[in-house]
Amino acid sequence: MSAYSQYSDSDLVQLMKQDDDRAFTEIYHRYWKRLFTLALHRLGSRQMAEDVVQEVFSGLWQRRNHTIIEVPEAYLAVATRYAAIRQLAKMKLSVDTADVPETWLKYDDDAAAVRFLQQSMEEQLQLLPEKCRLVFDYSRNKGLSNKEIARELQISEKAVEKHITKALQRLRIQLRHYLHLFSILP
Repeated sequence: MSAYSQYSDSDLVQLMKQDDDRAFTEIYHRYWKRLFTLALHRLGSRQMAEDVVQEVFSGLWQRRNHTIIEVPEAYLAVATRYAAIRQLAKMKLSVDTADVPETWLKYDDDAAAVRFLQQSMEEQLQLLPEKCRLVFDYSRNKGLSNKEIARELQISEKAVEKHITKALQRLRIQLRHYLHLFSILP
């Protein structure tokens, strides 16, 4: 039994940040089986699951000094989940990658991917006609009902519905590649 097995996760993370490879090894031994099981469940392939877990631990070591990790088990589980999703996306999109922006698959950080998607949505919404954009903003961002929007803008409820439908259709069409990636989530 290693002395490192007595350390808490947070102690191991602090030691790993100080380039202690034995602390990293202990984290690996604590969590590799759970991560492998998670990846195998999502991917259905032992080889792909092993590759994903290897990618996650490799990334953990490479970013050990730059990443804030409060709960290693949760951090590693989320990293594994998204690495598996990226792997599935690469497989699914390999048939027709000409249409898919490569920018999506490069994100290792969930927050960066969400910011990119939000920015893409904002860009598409800015291309909508002013009234359509305003109706969509009142509906989705301000939480107003169709009736309230109709009263505020002095248009019919039917017109409000049409504007919202138009905005959603535009987003679906323009962001279909990104939404397609979300469809592979189990």
